[in-house]
Amino acid sequence: MNKLVKTTATGLLAAFLMGTSASALAHKVGIVDMQKIYQQIPQMGKIEQTLQAEFSERRQELEKIQGDIRFEAEKFKREQATLSEAQKEALRTKIQGLQQSLAEKGRPLEQEIKARQQQELAKVQSLIIGAIEDIAKKGKFDEVKTRDTTIYFNADKVTDLSSDVVEAVSKK
Repeated sequence: MNKLVKTTATGLLAAFLMGTSASALAHKVGIVDMQKIYQQIPQMGKIEQTLQAEFSERRQELEKIQGDIRFEAEKFKREQATLSEAQKEALRTKIQGLQQSLAEKGRPLEQEIKARQQQELAKVQSLIIGAIEDIAKKGKFDEVKTRDTTIYFNADKVTDLSSDVVEAVSKK
């Protein structure tokens, strides 16, 4: 009889502990698709417009230099047979000078544009993260993951919060 009580008590204790740990592990999980969010929020279009306006003059200057390079290169090809060696060399030097000018102006502009994009994206990213945190707190989610880093999730047990995040960020 003593053995039966011990076995029953051990069985009940094990069942109780398994039930407790299972309920402790069960939590509410949400998922967000960051690519979808970035594609759908209006702030991304505003960033593009802002950067386009901010750097348009310098981009036009580079486009003009590229056009000049193409023009001079085509001119060289067309007139190569009739040009003297001195004229050919002068034209080559001119083209090389234009290419060097393009590189000298293009690299810093590219770096400046990337830096500004990063600044603007950081602002938007903080808005997105704030919206995710607010939605998670209001919905009493224990965890929110990104779709990109999640290999598998059961769509019946995980809530996609992407549309809610887009809606919340779009209002800001």
